[in-house]
Amino acid sequence: MAGTGIGRLALWMRRARIPAPDDAVAPEIPSGTGPLLLVQIAPEARAAFAQVQRRLMRSRPDLRIFDAGDPSPAQAELLMQAGPAAVLLMGTDLPAALIQAASRRGLPIVLAEGRFSPEDTAWTLKASARRELLRQVRAILVTDPASRLVALRMGADRKRVTLTGPVAEIRDPLPCSEAERSVIAQLLRGRHAWLAASVPPDEEQAVLTAHHAALAQSHRALLFLAPRDPDRIAPLAEAIEASGLTVARRSLEEDPTDDVHVMLTDGPTEMGLWYRLAPVTYLGGTLGGDDAAARHPFEPAALGSAIAHGPHTDRFAAEWQQLRGAGAARQVADADDLAAAIAELSQPDLIATLASNAWTVSTGGADVTLRICAPVLDAIGKATP
Repeated sequence: MAGTGIGRLALWMRRARIPAPDDAVAPEIPSGTGPLLLVQIAPEARAAFAQVQRRLMRSRPDLRIFDAGDPSPAQAELLMQAGPAAVLLMGTDLPAALIQAASRRGLPIVLAEGRFSPEDTAWTLKASARRELLRQVRAILVTDPASRLVALRMGADRKRVTLTGPVAEIRDPLPCSEAERSVIAQLLRGRHAWLAASVPPDEEQAVLTAHHAALAQSHRALLFLAPRDPDRIAPLAEAIEASGLTVARRSLEEDPTDDVHVMLTDGPTEMGLWYRLAPVTYLGGTLGGDDAAARHPFEPAALGSAIAHGPHTDRFAAEWQQLRGAGAARQVADADDLAAAIAELSQPDLIATLASNAWTVSTGGADVTLRICAPVLDAIGKATP
């Protein structure tokens, strides 16, 4: 996109509005002899940077990392005097003084977790300044296809823009008793089972309706129902039995025998066990809008369980974005849609595809982190004598 002159004018006007301090304070650079990496981290990228930092330090234990923030032009010049090897920007911010000072010295600048919006292509001074700054970035790693398209429309060199996806939290699989898992798995003997995890009271009826749909598809289907509130176990058991279904309770040490339709768990405990036993998991709270206490979607994904969820996914937005983008989860709109999805997800081939995609995404945070670290470590290696 044309407009480099306008971008430079916008940056000059921005710099002209910043009052020059009498004395810029010298930064407290970490001591040591290793290479210095300057970083600037947008608020939304803090968690992602923590993972990137751990990986960088594992590869270069002598690396010195300094959070430069958004310095004034004078402060940026002082930072350059410390002899940094590279600059890493994380998130949506493009700190003008830092980028310009680094660019003048030919320092490699890497932008990761990049997210751009259509406003960045507008004919405003702010957007023009951002476009000019982006052209000075050597490697641009974006989180989503839309951001990649916008970055290209902003004038970024196509060879410098890479779609990595967002850095999602890497979580260890939840543990369980292998002895317990083995015993219950033997009892199931090939029955189709699914889990409704952390279900709030206002979604209980939708879950039971979905299980009736599953039973119509497979008369031996079994539901593991984990209510969010353990105090709901007794009244839930009464309601389920009143609907004509047979219930077993984990709290009473009852087993999911062949005549049992619903196994009530002890609430939020032993989730690692139920995820392993259930090829399909519905994550509660996402249907009715009460997702504040919803469980992390990578919990079932990491243990090979295909995921169904409602439209309310604000709590783990980045993780849900990754799962949806990889075809690794089934989103439903309402209770009827949930019933249809659970009935359909009794098909082994469909379950296997969703579960495999979900597992790949849940373990992919490490891959995205490596892809971010690669250009940074390359720049540092070339700068180190």
